[in-house]
Amino acid sequence: MSPDELPTPKTGSAPVYALAFDVGGTDTKVAFVSNSGSLVTLPTLTTSTGGAVGLIDQIAGQHSQIQQALHRGEIRRPDGSTVPAELVCGVVGVGVPGVMVEDAGMTITSANLGWGRFPMRDRLGEALGAPIALGHDVRSGALGEALFTGRQECFFVAIGTGISAGIVLNGRVLNRSGSSGEIGQILLPNPDLNYLEKAAAPVSAQATLLPLERLASAEYTARRYALLKGISPQTAHPTSKDVFLREREGDECAHHVIETATQALGSVLAASLATLGNLDVIVGGGQSKEGPAYLERLRQATLSHLVNLPEPHFSLSNFGSQAQLLGIAAQAFAKAQVPIIPATRPS
Repeated sequence: MSPDELPTPKTGSAPVYALAFDVGGTDTKVAFVSNSGSLVTLPTLTTSTGGAVGLIDQIAGQHSQIQQALHRGEIRRPDGSTVPAELVCGVVGVGVPGVMVEDAGMTITSANLGWGRFPMRDRLGEALGAPIALGHDVRSGALGEALFTGRQECFFVAIGTGISAGIVLNGRVLNRSGSSGEIGQILLPNPDLNYLEKAAAPVSAQATLLPLERLASAEYTARRYALLKGISPQTAHPTSKDVFLREREGDECAHHVIETATQALGSVLAASLATLGNLDVIVGGGQSKEGPAYLERLRQATLSHLVNLPEPHFSLSNFGSQAQLLGIAAQAFAKAQVPIIPATRPS
């Protein structure tokens, strides 16, 4: 029997599980995910720095250990009961960062993890002896947020170290040549030039145009503030959370950074919604932890760039950092023809 001919568990009242790996730049999350959205989390791995081959070796080794533990009855759900091996589908889900084409199972580049064009899905399948559902991390997060809340469509934007979006239409993630949703790479006017002039800071080093993620990501919210305040690179920088706190305390510089970042992101979201049509916008990533106040501020910024179009509906991520695991598992379930049972409904 070939890997692509592995049996699929019969569906019924009992949940079906898929094993999912969410590969990050630093850590790799691992879990058994049920088709109703519950997770049995497994120990997190420190992501291999040995390129694509090193990552495959790491996942294959961990997969072998997990399979042995599963068949010994050692994988337990939160209630203490054992995950039955016969209820685990044969397809393994793996999500990776960087530019990739899911349909071809091909990674194109990953600057942080040091690989280029590589047949990741096929090589993983050979190493694990199982069919692989390969997904992009943010696009998988979008799929998890959509399908496990009963949606067929959404626009998921992750605001963290960078900014990226996942677009789900008719229950499928939109992907064209590996670049769909890379809204963080859109160039926008640098709003700090005039501020730098007023502060008598060195303007010569500042670009006229900057990518959106260098204006509005959580990382660059902190970096922009540090630059404008003249904080030395050798000094511990404030975090994005610190900048939001300082704005609430009346810090003018913090307000400038956050307001211009929010407006920049709002303009890009408005253009995206005007192009794609009215979609629920789901906000995730580290910056989403600023909560409902930030969410409404971003919604109003988006609305300010729209005319004669419906008011966009915004919500915070339902699943937080687990959304990627859910989306990766959803792709495994689709390949194994296992139906998904939404855990929650859209609000």
